[in-house]
Amino acid sequence: MAAKIRRILLAGILTAIPVYITVQVLQFLFGFMDRILAPPLQRVLGRDIPGLGLVMMILSLFVLGLFVTNFLGRKLYHYFETLMLKLPIVSTIYTTTKQIVETFSPENRSSFREVVWLEYPRKGIWTLGFVTGTSLSQDGVPFYNIFIATTPNPTSGLVIFVPTRDTIASGLSIEEGFKLLISGGMLSAKSHKFLAEDGAAPAPTDAQES
Repeated sequence: MAAKIRRILLAGILTAIPVYITVQVLQFLFGFMDRILAPPLQRVLGRDIPGLGLVMMILSLFVLGLFVTNFLGRKLYHYFETLMLKLPIVSTIYTTTKQIVETFSPENRSSFREVVWLEYPRKGIWTLGFVTGTSLSQDGVPFYNIFIATTPNPTSGLVIFVPTRDTIASGLSIEEGFKLLISGGMLSAKSHKFLAEDGAAPAPTDAQES
């Protein structure tokens, strides 16, 4: 009973943390826009406008997007990024954050075709893999080109080539696969489609029984 209570409490904590961080970030952005941009506009307009901070935040992000997608903006952003990468500590934080954000960008997500299970690094141990393409061996056997990402930073990993017959479709979306990786398995489902080493369905664990 005590173990079940701890698991439920831990689940509540893990659910609350990302929600809390998201709320704090949004509050900071809204407050920043209200303090910096809203007062001058309100003085010009002669009255307070509810939600002006939110509108200005969205508008500022749109303008920033326009800026970094043109030639001059890309050049200036490159110089800014070079400066950031030369600063100790700041460079580590900036690089890690940028890699994680880029992993979930539409361009990178579209490069992954599906999520599969495969036995790696040895038989009986199952690993989540992201299919990036297909190829054929010399004797015509179809292979998957698979990216094996690391946890909790999915931007690093290795590429392996596995016969398609040796993989199992996970049924997970690309986003669900990355969430499973970044959480270190804490967001894993209670059952999976892979098999035990002897080919039989794996026996239920205590977590699955509860």
